[in-house]
Amino acid sequence: MKFAIQHSLLPGDTLTEKFQRAADFGFAGVEVVAWGFAVPMWEVAADIEQAMKISGVPVSSLCTMRSDDFVHPELAEREKRLQGMVKLLQLAQQLGATGIVGLPIRQPQMLPDLSPVADEHSLITQLAVAQLKSAIAQTPDGTTSVFLEPLNRYESRYLKTIAHAAQLCESVASSRVQIMADMFHMSIEEAHIAQAMTDVIQHIGHVHLADSNRLLPGHGHTDFVAPFAVLQRAKFGGWLALECGVPGNPQETLPAAAKFLRECWQRAAE
Repeated sequence: MKFAIQHSLLPGDTLTEKFQRAADFGFAGVEVVAWGFAVPMWEVAADIEQAMKISGVPVSSLCTMRSDDFVHPELAEREKRLQGMVKLLQLAQQLGATGIVGLPIRQPQMLPDLSPVADEHSLITQLAVAQLKSAIAQTPDGTTSVFLEPLNRYESRYLKTIAHAAQLCESVASSRVQIMADMFHMSIEEAHIAQAMTDVIQHIGHVHLADSNRLLPGHGHTDFVAPFAVLQRAKFGGWLALECGVPGNPQETLPAAAKFLRECWQRAAE
């Protein structure tokens, strides 16, 4: 069991302070998020490495943002984003992270409907598979993965369920393209979170944690025990990272959330 937290959720004026708070609050790792910086993440690699060294806390993963989505209607922009994905895979390798969280496309971005030759959905699929295969081919000695994140229907028209993400994984046919299962989005899109995870467990490489209201686990009505039991039965060895809102005083609510998650994990083992 490895619980991490996104660096943007932590108090502190510097990355090092944030990493140290992660350890203080009971988290084993930190997920570094792109929207926490004014420049691409690979340009602050030295700062991230310093925070890791001083705090002793590893980077679990890297999380991209909307401008990194790797499917785009314009060729030049698509190539730019592909090269950004390659650089982030290389950065994750350098930092010892397991991989990067990424999305093909989300609203309001659109591709044209070229029916009867190809509709928007099939075009996105073809481009997504091509982009992912190219990113993996350009990092042939890498071990880091792309974790595909399905979003809920209000944020994405294309990738909404982990079953769909599994289809993309199988189309790319690389062990380095896996599913990022997000508890919040699944609480909207999946009829039964634990069963949905069971059905595609072989493709799940990373997990995001948030309650039903997108606040810290323990502040909504999501059942974390059943999904944790699925992960335990599969001997899941990846990270589970907090991506959510932080109500109240983070000095109090973040340690409480870490404690709540450990208790849920223990209950899942019983």
